[in-house]
Amino acid sequence: MLSLTLKEGQSISIGEDIKVMFAGAESGRIKVLVEAPRSFEIAREDKEEDYVKHAKISEQAKEKIGHIYKQEREKRKHKELVEKRKLEMMDKSMKLPPIK
Repeated sequence: MLSLTLKEGQSISIGEDIKVMFAGAESGRIKVLVEAPRSFEIAREDKEEDYVKHAKISEQAKEKIGHIYKQEREKRKHKELVEKRKLEMMDKSMKLPPIK
């Protein structure tokens, strides 16, 4: 199951025909607007018995996750730079001297 966090007014699209918008929250309830063709059957269901509420993440865990994301971004940037340099070197080595 995909879990998303939305701010009021934000929406998600499902395919080309379905749009779900978070319209706000009040008293432990959320308001969701669904735009879909009439051919789609949409029904509200009670939560499943095995549903597990997401636990809050500690500040320490948030910092650790942030550090991991930063490391991954740096690795990706480095890998992109290496690939770019390889392409530049290949391009230079494939250039032939001008014909006289």
